[in-house]
Amino acid sequence: MRRIVDWNELWKAIHAGSPGRSAKDRDPAAIWDKKAVAYRRVTRDEKRATEQELAILDLHPGDTVLDVGAGTGRLAVPIAGTVTGVTALDPSGGMLSILRERMTADGRTNYSTVQLRWEDVVIGKDIQPHDVVIAAYSLGFYDLAAALQKFDTAARRSVYLFWHAGEWRGHAEMDLYRTVLGEEEAMQKGYPDYIYPLNILHDAGIFPNVRIFPAQWDSVYDSIDEAVQTWVSMHQPDLKDLTPIRDYFTRVLRKNPSGTYSETTVRPTAVIWWVKGGQ
Repeated sequence: MRRIVDWNELWKAIHAGSPGRSAKDRDPAAIWDKKAVAYRRVTRDEKRATEQELAILDLHPGDTVLDVGAGTGRLAVPIAGTVTGVTALDPSGGMLSILRERMTADGRTNYSTVQLRWEDVVIGKDIQPHDVVIAAYSLGFYDLAAALQKFDTAARRSVYLFWHAGEWRGHAEMDLYRTVLGEEEAMQKGYPDYIYPLNILHDAGIFPNVRIFPAQWDSVYDSIDEAVQTWVSMHQPDLKDLTPIRDYFTRVLRKNPSGTYSETTVRPTAVIWWVKGGQ
C-alpha cells in the first residue's frame, strides 16, 4: 500500500520541536530522578485508572511481564501479584528505588528492575523476551517506529500500549498550562495522540486492536498548598508566581468531609494491543 503520510517522520518533527522533549532524550534519568517523589505523590490515588487498565490486560498466572517506563510501579506492583514474574524497566534510578520499596511493602519478590533507556536496550542481552510487554504513557521516544518494533520483538505473546486520545490533558488544565507557560510552550508539553502509534504500526505491517475508554484519574491532597507544590514540582520547579496554580486548584478541588481535597478527571484514553501469531 502506498503511503501518503510518513507518520514516524511526522512524529519525529513534532518531537524535535520541543526543547523539553529533547532534554528528556539526552538524559531522562536526570529529569525523572528530580521528579520521582512528586510523581509517586501524583499517582498515589490513581486507583480507578489503574484498575481500568489492569482489567484490560489479558494476563495468565504463568506469564512474565515487561513494563517499559514502569516509573514508581503503578502497574508493575499489582501485576506482580498475579503473574510469575515482572521486569520493570525505567531510565530513572529514583523511580525504580520507589518501585522496589513498594514491591517490598507488598511482599513481592518475583520482580527485577532494569535501569536503562528503552532505546539502549538490546533484546536477548539486556532483557530477554517476555510473554507480555506493556508501555503505559511511556511512548515519548524520538524514533517511535523503532521503539514499537522493539516492543514487538520483546513480546512472545502480546503488547499493550496505553496513550491519550485527543489533547493530552483536559481543557481546564490546558488553560492552566497556557497561562503559566504561554501558548507555544504549553503546546510543546504533550505528545501527539494515539493515532500516530496506530498508523506507525499499520505502516510496519502490524494491525493492532484499539479501544477508546474514559479513564478516571483521581487526585487527593491534604491541602490546596500540597496540590500547588506537587504540580509545580512536576511541571515548573522554578516558577515564582504561584497565583495561577493556586487559583486553578482552588477552583477545581472539592473539599471532602475528612478535610482532604480531591479531584476526578475523565480523559479519553486509547489502549492499542496486538497478539502475535494470531494466538
